[in-house]
This record gives sequence, structure tokens and C-alpha cells, in this order.
Amino acid sequence: MQFKLLIASALFAASASAITGKLGDAAIITDNPAGASYIATFPSNGTITGSAKFSSTSNGTGVEVSLDLKGFKGANGPYAYHIHDQPVPANGNCNGTLAHLDPYQRGQVNPCDPKYPATCEVGDLAGKHGKIPNSNGSMLEVYLVFVDNYISTKRGIGAYIGNRSIVIHNSAGGRITCANL
Repeated sequence: MQFKLLIASALFAASASAITGKLGDAAIITDNPAGASYIATFPSNGTITGSAKFSSTSNGTGVEVSLDLKGFKGANGPYAYHIHDQPVPANGNCNGTLAHLDPYQRGQVNPCDPKYPATCEVGDLAGKHGKIPNSNGSMLEVYLVFVDNYISTKRGIGAYIGNRSIVIHNSAGGRITCANL
């Protein structure tokens, strides 16, 4: 019985690595312009407040992401966060941000495996770097910093994050808050 379970796990791991977009795996971005930075500030009247900062790394490979968030009270987590394709419309409706940033057309049918970040949607930050933990109905303060090698501060490519948005979702996928980059 244990032997069969090990085989099934190995098959699952192999199949997870093979999931990729219709246009292939995401490219590591190595030529982000020096000093480029985008800041998204979440509305102060929402369940979650704070900001997300995206800055080119000193060597141009990847983008450093800093999330500084407070709130989450009354929302159900864990919380996913993604870069979405469109900016937040003037009416503030987070549904207007459309889908996740996905220039390689991977889709969301199969979840992202953080062991294979090149096979994830470019905008699936939580899938690649981990979700924000559940607040259990209490106030939560979150400070996360990581480098994502697949998003870009360089204009003109599909992984470019300028003029897009970041959305934070509850555990059911509902959009809790959003802000423009």
C-alpha cells in the first residue's frame, strides 16, 4: 500500500511540472530597467489597507515585491494575491480588473506549483510565493518581501506590470480589495 502511494505521489509531481502555458513557460526577466518602481496603495476605507511596492532589482533580474498590509478582519483566508491584467476602473469595482496577468496563456484550471514557477501564471504571486495566512477573524499585519523573476518593469513585453492592478482575494476567490500599479 505504501509503495502505491509513493508511485502516485511521484506521478503527480511529474505531471505538475509539465503544466505550462499554451505559449510555453514564462521567461526569467533579466533586463528590467534600473530604478523602475511601481507602488499600489489600497483604499483606506477597505477591509485591507496598505501598499504593494514593485522595484527592479539592482542587477535587472526579476522584481522585488514588498507587501505591507493591515486589516483582514472579518475576511476569510488564506488570501491569494495576483497582478491582474487591467487597472482598477474609475468606479473602484475590482471585478473590472479582469483576469490574472497571464501572457503565456496558462490559465487557472490546475493550481500553480511553486516548485515550478516558470509554469505558473506570471501574475500569480501567491501561487509562486505563498498565500497570506488566515487571520481567523482578527486583525492581521503582513509584511512580505520576495523577488519574482517572471514579472517585469520593462515596457512593451507581456510580463510588464505597469498600468495593471494587484488584487487580494479571500479563500473562496472573491475579490476583497484592489489597487492600481
